[in-house]
Amino acid sequence: MMITKIKIFILLVLMAGGSQVFAQGKHHRRKREKQQVLTSQARYKEADLFARAIMYKETGRLQQADSLLTLALKINPKDAAANYEKARLLSTYGNNKEALVLSKNAVDGDSTNKWYQVLYANLSKATGHYKDYLNTYKKLCKKESGNVRFQNELAFAYYFTGDYAHAVQTYRIVEMLMGINPQLTKQIADLYLRIDKKDSALVQYEKLVEFNPENVRAYAMLAEFASKNQLPKTAEWAYRQIIRLNPQDPYVHISLADFYRKNGKPALSFEELKKGFANSKLDTKTKINLLLTYYSGQLSDDQKAQALELAGVIKSAHPADSLADSFYASMLYENKKYKEARPLIRKVLINNQDNYAFWEQLLFSDLYLNDDKTLESDAAATIKKFPQKPIPYLLGGIAHFQLKHYKKAKALLEKGKDLASGNNALLESFYSSLGDTYHELKENTAAYNAYDKVLKLNSENTIVLNNYAYYLALDGVQFDKAAAMAKKAVDLDPYNQNNLDTYAWVLYKQKKYNQALKWEQKALDNGGKTSGVVVEHYGDILYRLGKHKEALVQWKKAIKMKDHSKLLKKKIKTGKLYE
Repeated sequence: MMITKIKIFILLVLMAGGSQVFAQGKHHRRKREKQQVLTSQARYKEADLFARAIMYKETGRLQQADSLLTLALKINPKDAAANYEKARLLSTYGNNKEALVLSKNAVDGDSTNKWYQVLYANLSKATGHYKDYLNTYKKLCKKESGNVRFQNELAFAYYFTGDYAHAVQTYRIVEMLMGINPQLTKQIADLYLRIDKKDSALVQYEKLVEFNPENVRAYAMLAEFASKNQLPKTAEWAYRQIIRLNPQDPYVHISLADFYRKNGKPALSFEELKKGFANSKLDTKTKINLLLTYYSGQLSDDQKAQALELAGVIKSAHPADSLADSFYASMLYENKKYKEARPLIRKVLINNQDNYAFWEQLLFSDLYLNDDKTLESDAAATIKKFPQKPIPYLLGGIAHFQLKHYKKAKALLEKGKDLASGNNALLESFYSSLGDTYHELKENTAAYNAYDKVLKLNSENTIVLNNYAYYLALDGVQFDKAAAMAKKAVDLDPYNQNNLDTYAWVLYKQKKYNQALKWEQKALDNGGKTSGVVVEHYGDILYRLGKHKEALVQWKKAIKMKDHSKLLKKKIKTGKLYE
C-alpha cells in the first residue's frame, strides 16, 4: 500500500512539472485548466503527507505519523489507505471507538482489500459490535474459504454470539484444513456439550485417540472428559492405556485414584495412591499436599490408618528427605503411636533444632508413654532451647511430680504459670498441677487457693473437683464444700469410678455410712473392683456399719492390688480399722 502511494506521489510531481504546457488557450479553457492544477496540487500534497507519515511510522515516530495522516485526511477524507493507517495507529493507543469509524471508511473506500476488512472486524469485536464482527468474517471466509486464520475467527465469532451449532460447523472446517489436534478437539467437544450432544463430543476424543494411538495426552483428554461426564468405563479404560504407555508416570495413578474416589471405590483409590506415592519422581511436598487433601476433617480409624500407611510409603520413596521423615513422625504421633514416633522425632530434631513443634511432640510422646524420667530430661533440654515457652515447664513439672520431686515440680510450675498469662486453658492446667504439688508439700492453703483458681476458670473441671474434694476430706476440713464438689463431679461424669469413690469417701468422712456404701458400690460396679483404693474403702465402710467379717474379706482382696494404703496390712493383721 505504501509503495503504491509513493508511486502516485512521484507521478503527481511529474504532472505538476508539466502542467505549464497546457496553460495557454482561450480564457474559459485556461480557467478550467487552473482548477485542474489546484486539484492536482491537493492530490500531490495528500500523497506527500501520506508517504511521509508511513516513513515516520516505520521509524517509530508515531505521533508525527499520526499528525501527518490527520492532515492527509483533511484533504481527502475518503482515502481508504489513509483511513486504514490512521485507524491502526489509533487502535495502538486504545482509541478503538474512533479507529472503528476510520476502518469502516477504509472498507467503504476499498471493499476488495481483505486487510481493511480484518481490521474493521477486529475493531468491531473490541467495541462490542459483534454482528459486524461476525458478518465481516463471513464475507472474508466466503472469499477465502481455505484461510485457517479467517475460519478460526469466524468460529470464535459464532461462539461469541452464542451460535454454537455454526461454531461447531466452522471448527470442523478448520479441522479439515489443519488436521486433528488436541486443542481443536477440545474446542469442538466443548461446543458439542453446549448444544447437548455428549455423544458427538465423545466421538471427537475417540477420533483424537484413534489418530494418535500412542499419544498419552490424547488418552488423558479422553479420560478427563469421560470422568467429568459420567462415563466411568471409558475413563478407566483411558487411564489404563496411559499406564500401558507410560508406566513410570506417577500422576496417572493420582488421577486414577481421584477417579475411583469420586466413583465410590475407596479401596481401589487407596491402592492407586500408594502406587503414585511410591514413585520418587513425584516430589515429597506434592505427595503430602495430596494426602492432606484426601484425608482431612473427621476421619474414621480406617482412614487414619490409611493416611499413616501412605506417609510411610512417602518416607520409603524418599529415605534421605527430612520432610518425609518429619511428616511420617507427625502422622505416627497423630495416630497415637508414640513409641514408634519418638525415635523418629529425635532424628528429625537433629537437623531441626529450632522447630519447637517437634520438641513439643517429643515431650507429649514421653508423657503419653508414662516415661517420666525421659520427660524430665527432655523438658529440661526444651526449656534451655525455648525458655519463653510455657508448655515445657508444665510437662517438666508433671514429670518431677510423678517422680516425687515435689520442690522441683513446684519451681517449674510456678515459673511456667507466669509465662502462660492470658491463656486460660493453659493456666487451668498449671493451677491444677500446682494444687496437687502444694498438697504433697503440705502447703494446704496454697493448694486450696490453686484449686479455687482452676474452678474460677472452669467450674466444671471434674478432675479438680474430685481431687479438691478428696484432699479436703482427707485433711478433715470443709466437709460440706467437699461433698458439694464431689457430687458435682459425679453429676458431670456419673460413670467415673474415681468420682464415685471420692463422693463415697467424703460421705464416709461425714459419718454418713449408709449413703457412702451406696456410692461405693456404684464405684465398684463401674470398674472399681480392680482398684485397691476402692476395694479398701468399701471394706472401711462395711467395718463402720458393723460388718467386720465382710470388711476383712474386702481388705484381703485389696492387699493383692497395688494401690492401697500403708495401713492395710495392719488392718488385716488385727481385724480392726485404722485411719
